[in-house]
Amino acid sequence: SSSGRGEESKEARHHAALLELLSKELGCAPSDIVDADLCLMDAMPASLCGMYEEFISSPRVDNLLSTWAAVKGLCEFASNADRIKEATDICLAVSFDHEEVGSQSFTGAEGETLPAWLERILGALNVPPLVRPEVYSRSFLLSADCAHGLHPNYASKHQSEHRPDFHRGVVIKNNANQRYATTALTAALFREVCKRASVPCQDFVVRNDSPCGTTIGPIISSKVGVRTIDIGAPQWSMHSIRETCATSDAAHLLNLCQGFFEAFREIDTSTAKL
Repeated sequence: SSSGRGEESKEARHHAALLELLSKELGCAPSDIVDADLCLMDAMPASLCGMYEEFISSPRVDNLLSTWAAVKGLCEFASNADRIKEATDICLAVSFDHEEVGSQSFTGAEGETLPAWLERILGALNVPPLVRPEVYSRSFLLSADCAHGLHPNYASKHQSEHRPDFHRGVVIKNNANQRYATTALTAALFREVCKRASVPCQDFVVRNDSPCGTTIGPIISSKVGVRTIDIGAPQWSMHSIRETCATSDAAHLLNLCQGFFEAFREIDTSTAKL
């Protein structure tokens, strides 16, 4: 029961069975739980499907696939001692909350968390404030978010020459209305990274008569002042309770992320001399 609207007990807010379940998972007493968020999701684990197990069926492919590829790619790069000794860049893999609802939160891309982190990192490295804008201008962001792959039952949803297919590699997203942050320059640099990493890539432009979603790419690009490209692996059933992507494209995305950390600075430096 409650003694007032502002003093409602947690037992009134949350069912006793839920508190009991949480306490068992956390190894504490139900009375120790002050409050909780409740998010519903598919509890079934990811699985391989298809005649040759060429598909991954999983909840939240968008965008856990890109998060996995970015973090694992960074770890694979960092595990090479020789590469680390030669590296001159600050390599980061960053994931944000609330991209699907606008990113305007403390942990979203519209917040000040990333710029604050970057300033603290540069400050710890004794980079003078007047030099930091140059650091940002020399930086490069892969805004990795899954792409709408061509579905055989809905082929008319894509333009005939811009249909991201499964098993054909990472998708470069383009949009003249700046819904994606890709430019001719960032696309050219990205294609060279793909070439070095032996990763195929393909282009995507939304149909002229269809609305286009967006990503955190334009947000961070304008907020921080960093060159950006929007890319991702193609998938089906985006935003459904269970989504599908190709096993080969997951591997392509991982290899691309690792290859980006390994080769980008050399590619960028050599391109700047042209």
